[in-house]
Amino acid sequence: MKIEKRTRGRNHSYYDLDTGSRIDGVTTINGNGLPKPALINWAGDATAEYAVDNWDELSKLAPSERLKKIKGGRYEKRDAAAAKGSTIHKLAERLIAGERVTIPDGLEGYVRSAVRFLDEFTVRAVHVEAVVYSESRRHVGTLDLIADVLLPDMPEFDHIRRDDDGFSRGLFDWKTGRSGIFGDVALQLAPYRWSEYLVLPGGEVIDMPEVDFCAGIHLRADGYDCRPLECGEDTYRDFLYVKEVARIVDGLRDLVGESIVPPTASQYVLTVAGSEGPDGMEP
Repeated sequence: MKIEKRTRGRNHSYYDLDTGSRIDGVTTINGNGLPKPALINWAGDATAEYAVDNWDELSKLAPSERLKKIKGGRYEKRDAAAAKGSTIHKLAERLIAGERVTIPDGLEGYVRSAVRFLDEFTVRAVHVEAVVYSESRRHVGTLDLIADVLLPDMPEFDHIRRDDDGFSRGLFDWKTGRSGIFGDVALQLAPYRWSEYLVLPGGEVIDMPEVDFCAGIHLRADGYDCRPLECGEDTYRDFLYVKEVARIVDGLRDLVGESIVPPTASQYVLTVAGSEGPDGMEP
C-alpha cells in the first residue's frame, strides 16, 4: 500500500496508489461516523448571530437574497475560523523548523502562545506534519507533531515514560477553536498513534514510531493549554467502531433499489361516482 496525499487549496485527499482508490482520512471518518449534537446548537447560534451582526446590510437586500445570505452566514464564520486555524498551523510548523515568520494582523497572540509552548516544554521536534496510515485497517491522516518534551516532575505524570535525559515522546495536535479540547480529539489522535507506517518528507516509509503519551494543544490569543488525551488501544477500538458507522452511513443510499414496475397493466377501471359504466349502467 503506497499513500499519496493530494492537496487542493485548503483541502486534501489521500489515495492508495497500488489500487488507485481513495482512502478516507481520520478527520473525515470521525465527521461522518461520530454524532455531534453540539453542532446543531452551533448552527442555530451562528445563523442568529450573523443576522443580528449584519442587520443593516441584510435589510437592504431583496427577501430572497436576504434569506440566502442568512442561510449561508454560518459557513462564512466556519470558513473564516478554518482559514485562521490553517494559518496558525503553518506558522507553528515554520517556528518548529526554526524559521523566522511574518505574523498576520490579529494572530500575534496565537503565535506567541505557540512559542511559549515550544519554549516552556523544551520541545524537540521529531516528525512534523507527517502522513501516517494503517494498511490493515485502511485509514490515513496527517499528524501535527511528534516531539520529545520535558514534563513537570509531578505524580500525575509518573506513569509516562521518560528517557535518560528526562524527555517523554508525545503526539500533539494544535487546536485553535474557541471551544478548546474535547474528547473527540482523542478519537483523532488514537488512529494516528496506532497507525502502522509514517511517511517521511522525502517519501520514505518507516514503521510508526512509538509515543509515550498524546495531547491536544489549545492555542489562544492569551495563552495555551496542553491537555493530555487517553489514546490507548481501547480508544483506538472505539475509533474503529466509528469507522464502521461512517461506512454504514456512506452506504445507506445503496440500500434503496429502483421503483418496482408492475408486470402487467392494471385491469381495474376507475369511474366517478354517479357516472355511467361501460354497459350504460351506473356503477
